[in-house]
Amino acid sequence: MIASDDTSHSHHIVTDNSEESIKLLRTSIIYGANASGKSNLIKAMEFARDFIVDGVEKNRNININNFKLDKTCYTKPSRFEFEFKTNNKQYAYGFIVDKHKIHEEWLFEIGVNMENPIYERRGKDFNFHNFAHEFFLNLSEYQKNGICYEAKNTRESLLFLTNSQEREIEDLQFLEPIYKWFSDVLTIIFPNSKPLILPFFSQPIQDSLSKFLASLDLGIKKITTSTIDLEEYQEIPAEVKAEIKKDFPYQEGEINAIFIPKLQSIISQAKDGTDNLTVMNLSPVRLDKEHGEVEFNISEESDGTQRLIDLFPMLIHLQRGNAVYIIDEIERSLHSLLMKKIFDYFLNNSHNTNLNSQLIATTHEVYLLDIKDTFRKDEIWFVEKDKYGQSLLYSLANTDFENIDLTAGYLNGRFGAIPLIKDLLNIY
Repeated sequence: MIASDDTSHSHHIVTDNSEESIKLLRTSIIYGANASGKSNLIKAMEFARDFIVDGVEKNRNININNFKLDKTCYTKPSRFEFEFKTNNKQYAYGFIVDKHKIHEEWLFEIGVNMENPIYERRGKDFNFHNFAHEFFLNLSEYQKNGICYEAKNTRESLLFLTNSQEREIEDLQFLEPIYKWFSDVLTIIFPNSKPLILPFFSQPIQDSLSKFLASLDLGIKKITTSTIDLEEYQEIPAEVKAEIKKDFPYQEGEINAIFIPKLQSIISQAKDGTDNLTVMNLSPVRLDKEHGEVEFNISEESDGTQRLIDLFPMLIHLQRGNAVYIIDEIERSLHSLLMKKIFDYFLNNSHNTNLNSQLIATTHEVYLLDIKDTFRKDEIWFVEKDKYGQSLLYSLANTDFENIDLTAGYLNGRFGAIPLIKDLLNIY
């Protein structure tokens, strides 16, 4: 999401002092009718990320879905490309793939007026462009030959980027930040996604969650906790406990904890110096009519309140920087004003305005169509299908809509991307 020349809400732009720095938007919202392709856009991103991070097992097909409304696409390979920023550098990384093999793969360092190749792959042929990129400057001929050997022996169904990380190739350590952008920075959330994990729950985080919920007029005064040994806690199935033990960040600093909202629990390492884990339950506290405190289970809260608690780890990650979240149907179970509050908190909170984080979401919530107080024009996107069933994506960038009611304009079809509903009275 590259910023246009729009001068409004300049604090929504991520940039630095480099002449080659591409101005990136901190947020974008995507509108479209049901079945317009919004979710498919995000599913394509999810497939690409998972394929980069996890690869595919040997002798297994690549789980890619072709466009079904054009027979010529049934056997055509699909193209994916991400342009992103990490460690103060900007990259274009992409690949072309079908169900059986990688046809092409490429990595470039990019800028406003720069496009420096790092490597390109076409079938079994790799081109490192004479190892001219600065990543290779201190490598010997022996090391360069080793890289060529690893490239040549990358199997045709596996990305070279993925292979370099799976094999922990020392001379390709410069690829690690690129790989980690996909594995650690980019988070994609669907309505049925697993709960977000917050790997640094602490008393300050608990206090922040309490303040966050108290500010939203939910009747919640604060969040309290109670602790029990994980093995003794009967509310979590045994198979889930096994997964928790496998994924727990035992060695990630002085605060080792994960926040699992859907399980209504925080899992943390016991304070006795062992690897035992404890369950800390969250309990919203309300005041009764005598102003006494009453604890509730999270399961007793509304879907909207539970959704806000689900999204809280995202807000913390975004606030800490170096995070990209893409969310499908972000408005699910949330009131319009709460939706706007979340974006306002991320975009306009003085603690957040200088962060290199990004929030992209699909939505049907027309109340967010506000280019005066909330968004820039280039942050508002629409998806619409053409007569062939292909999804087209476009934004309000460089349009002259400053003085019109965007909500009314959208609902009246001025921007497209709405359903054309026939008279339902005639369906019987």
